[in-house]
Amino acid sequence: IIIDTGRNGVEDARQSCKNWCNIRGAGVGLIPTTATADPNIIDAYFWLKTPGESDGCSQTLPDGKRCPRYDTDCGSEDSMGTHAGEPPAPEAGQWFDYQIKQLAANAKLTKAQ
Repeated sequence: IIIDTGRNGVEDARQSCKNWCNIRGAGVGLIPTTATADPNIIDAYFWLKTPGESDGCSQTLPDGKRCPRYDTDCGSEDSMGTHAGEPPAPEAGQWFDYQIKQLAANAKLTKAQ
């Protein structure tokens, strides 16, 4: 098993576990490593999705245009870009500066002792 820790540094950040797109309040989790809690089962912790890359776009893109590949999951109550004062999310895979700053601020890069 490989566990993606790129965005799991904050427990219960989502109101619903079905929400996955640009989650508000998320943080980067453990640094990629093969030193896992149970090496018999867990091969590695790894950032499968690069922290800072958008999961998907808001209905309106940062340039004000309508997103042609908008996924309604990116409009969930947990998704960044859906609350007043938040910038709209760019297309999937594009750099989302607002998101990386949040992921870094909420990062939990090591296990609590």
